[in-house]
Amino acid sequence: MIIKNFLNKLNFSYYTVLLIFVCLITGLIKEIAAILILIIFHEFGHYIISYLYKWNIDKITIYPFGGILYFDELIDKPLKEEFFITLGGPVNQLIIFFIYYLFYKNNIINDNFYYLIKHYNFYILIFNLLPIIPLDGSKLLNILLNKLFNFKLAYYLLILISFIETVALFYIIKNNYSCYVMIVTLISSIFIEYKRRNYIFNRFLLEKYLYKNNFKKYHKINNINKMKRNRKHIFVYKNNQYTEKDFIKKIKGV
Repeated sequence: MIIKNFLNKLNFSYYTVLLIFVCLITGLIKEIAAILILIIFHEFGHYIISYLYKWNIDKITIYPFGGILYFDELIDKPLKEEFFITLGGPVNQLIIFFIYYLFYKNNIINDNFYYLIKHYNFYILIFNLLPIIPLDGSKLLNILLNKLFNFKLAYYLLILISFIETVALFYIIKNNYSCYVMIVTLISSIFIEYKRRNYIFNRFLLEKYLYKNNFKKYHKINNINKMKRNRKHIFVYKNNQYTEKDFIKKIKGV
């Protein structure tokens, strides 16, 4: 049932379909198979944990350099759940590589295919853990930032760090022209997040207004911009105390 649901959510971007076609006509069948196997199993790791936590998954898109799970969920989900969902991908990727290692040791797969898998597994894993939107590394960084700072500042810092890391990555691989598409894709993702920053924050506030959360920790603040994830807030304003809903209604006129 889990595998069937996963496959129903799975789709390939146009760039991935084009890459598959190019690899097929150029004879790079093993190479594209190795990459797709690793990426799909990586995303399946995210999917399993999301399924166990009962997160609503909209779709799973496979891109040439990785995959993305799109959720139809609230922003202020438990950070603990988000942490384990994020780790599910890299852990599952390591598990599938270990299975390939056992196959290799028992002569089920040959040397060439094993070392091909080993090569791609290493680079996909390291690349995906970079703290750049929309990679898994950025999600882990976002969890840490939300532990340390308010939601708005954490989001701005995530965008800034992602941009700095992408520029650094560009200088590291600037002579590798085949990677320019990857750099452009990352820059586009960061720019989209920057354009959506106000929308995301207003959606975060709307969630706080509409939905009652079950978080146990309270946080006293006097400014709407200081609201944090995984917290209930008490607003102290002009010697009065307000709930989240009442204060947002007062400030935003909801």
